[in-house]
Amino acid sequence: MSNIYDNNPKGDKRTLIAVVLSVIVITAGFMIQGALFPPAAKTAAPAAPAAAASPQPAQAPAAAPAAASAVRAAQASPAAAKDPASAAIEAPLAERSYTISTDLLEAVFTNRGGDLVSLKLKKHKDKNGAVDLVVAGDAGSGGLSVAFGPYGTAPVSELMNARMIDEKTIEFSRTFVAELPGKPEGQSFVYKKAYSLRDGEYLFGMAITLENSVNEYLPLDRAGAAYTVTMGPQIGPRLSDLSKNARADFRKYITYSGGKKREEKVKPGIAFVPKEQPTWVALSGKYFSFVAVPELAGFTPTFLTEADPAVVQKNLVALSRPAIKASAQTDSYYFYFGPKTNAELSKYDYADRNAFGRSGFNLEQAMDSSGMLTWLENILKFCLKIFYKLTPNYGVAIILVTILVKAVMFPLTKKGSIASAKMQEYQPQIQELQAKYKANPQKLNMEMAEFYKREGYNPMSGCLPLLIQFPIFIAMYNLFNNHFDLRGALFIPGWIPDLSQPEAIYSFAPINLFVFKLSAIRVLPVIYLLSQLFYGKFTQTQASGQTAAQMKFMMYGMPIMFFFILYDVPSGLLIYWIFSNLIQIAQQVVINDILKKRKLELAAAGGAPAGAKLNKIAPNKGKGKKK
Repeated sequence: MSNIYDNNPKGDKRTLIAVVLSVIVITAGFMIQGALFPPAAKTAAPAAPAAAASPQPAQAPAAAPAAASAVRAAQASPAAAKDPASAAIEAPLAERSYTISTDLLEAVFTNRGGDLVSLKLKKHKDKNGAVDLVVAGDAGSGGLSVAFGPYGTAPVSELMNARMIDEKTIEFSRTFVAELPGKPEGQSFVYKKAYSLRDGEYLFGMAITLENSVNEYLPLDRAGAAYTVTMGPQIGPRLSDLSKNARADFRKYITYSGGKKREEKVKPGIAFVPKEQPTWVALSGKYFSFVAVPELAGFTPTFLTEADPAVVQKNLVALSRPAIKASAQTDSYYFYFGPKTNAELSKYDYADRNAFGRSGFNLEQAMDSSGMLTWLENILKFCLKIFYKLTPNYGVAIILVTILVKAVMFPLTKKGSIASAKMQEYQPQIQELQAKYKANPQKLNMEMAEFYKREGYNPMSGCLPLLIQFPIFIAMYNLFNNHFDLRGALFIPGWIPDLSQPEAIYSFAPINLFVFKLSAIRVLPVIYLLSQLFYGKFTQTQASGQTAAQMKFMMYGMPIMFFFILYDVPSGLLIYWIFSNLIQIAQQVVINDILKKRKLELAAAGGAPAGAKLNKIAPNKGKGKKK
């Protein structure tokens, strides 16, 4: 099956590249029209385990045993069955699940290997109810499974003893035997796995304790690894439950090392090990993330992406712990399963803001960035939140933000319209120059430049509003596509239930139309197309020859091309663009009325040379200088 949910969604890249190229074409068209025819690894210090007792001090091991070849569960003999000391060896006869609830999470564990099989976020819903961030694959679920050995070793699947330490902490334990060369009976050790959750936290702790039965190094050293913790096969929400649109969701791997975030490129079907030792690793989706923070001196992360029919795409994160040079050891891990919001992720930078007292995690680095336009996106997000508090409806808030943006840009819009009107009046002189120097393009360019300088006109002035709108469009695109609060934000019941997704009045199996894949009938793209065509018709200027052909393409060709580009974008972005067009039409009515009145006033005063009328309306202070 094709990777439609790759680490970097290809749909987003293609859309942004198409938009960038389209805007460049538009800008170049205006420029040509105006000028010729009238863009070392940081590791957390070891700490007390999150869920169990502190590591037990042990005497120096007498000797190191030979490397273990395999590990099996220990079995109690019938004679020892009544011995209380054999409790760690005996295990339940049947699998059983255990549930721990906090105000934010509902976690379900199984005594088979002590794995996490479900983790529901109570305050975040999808169409199946609360979002479950532990998704079962074709072979079932094994969240935070442990295997004795390196990545690729079969995980522990034996039934384990379970006990509730308190209402938010559970511990699983059992005695295992490591098979050793020259030692037929093997070497027994106790394995404990404890989880600790807290109210108000999407972060929870896990402690792994290993205790040898003799005063020797723990018999766990296979290819240099004692054990491996694996999260997989996928984090929720289920990819198969989301829109078939490639922008709906994605999964990508992130490492954080030395204060720097790195997005790792993982090829399908090939296990990937990062070059640098990270402080933490993350599997990040569009709105939710899994972040693993081992409090170890060293560990080896492994990422794997491959097909899985049950989850569309399998994404595994494995953490291998080096061989242990002690007879007893407790390792602590912290795992964040939750929304990609700065408010939640930044809590673990300060010890007094979270129940675990952790600091310096810098988990907000797992969030997506808009690069150079982050500042603009943050401003728009701030305005959006203010308007949402006033309404509260994010669809209405988007419309109010659109009105605000258009109001701020009105002076530039007016300047651009006046520049277009000037160009209209200059057409006779420009056409005369074009006819006169038709056979000498170099002389024509010189004469055109001299003409513009003499009239105090900058041919680029009409393009300025368009150039400024481009970064606003990109910031809006990132905001509507990634802003967590827009996830599931309702605008119009029955039509636009989620502003972060494309709206649809009827969905069906994808049809390949060569230009793009059609999977739904949508109304907003049609409304956008009509508004764009109406805006172009309303603001068109008179032209002839090649200029007229260019204007016709800009008026009809570009809106139709954008119709296909924007067909599957988030509905919030289309609402912004539609209302932007409508507001711009209203602004153009006002500008045209102002221009008409000024022309009549100047005509009544006795007329003026071509171009001078509008120069009096909006004189160019930078006369003779090109921008």
